[in-house]
Parts: sequence; C-alpha cells; structure tokens
Amino acid sequence: MPPQHSRPEGAQQTLREAVSEAKKRRDDAVAEAERSFWTRIAELKSSYRGATTDMEPILGVTRDAILKAVKKHTGEKPTP
Repeated sequence: MPPQHSRPEGAQQTLREAVSEAKKRRDDAVAEAERSFWTRIAELKSSYRGATTDMEPILGVTRDAILKAVKKHTGEKPTP
C-alpha cells in the first residue's frame, strides 16, 4: 500500500494559494523581461541599415521572427 500522508487541515488550500501567487509573480517577471528585451532590440534594429539581419545569428532566429517578436512585445509596426 502507498504510504498515507498526514496533511494538516487547510494545508492543501494554503499550498495552492502560495504556489499560485509565486507562479503569478514569475509570469509577471518573465513578461516584463520579454518587454524590456524586445524594446531594446527595437531600438538597436534602427541603429543602421541591415542591423536586423546582423542580429539573426546572434539571436538564433530569422529576421522575420525578430520583427514579429518586436511587434508582439512592443506594439511597434514592422518596418521592411
């Protein structure tokens, strides 16, 4: 038989609330980091003609993926 776990009254609900709060804080921090990163990339891609193409091997994604991510995270309209 599997072992019986002794769980104090209300412990499961307390755990659920604590984990949910920690997950929300993590998700918020990740979203803010993504916004910050792609905002900086948006600034840098305008530094010279071809900068977005030069970013491809550094970021490991295509030019189109960079433009889509910038648009998604900053709301910037893509430039050809």
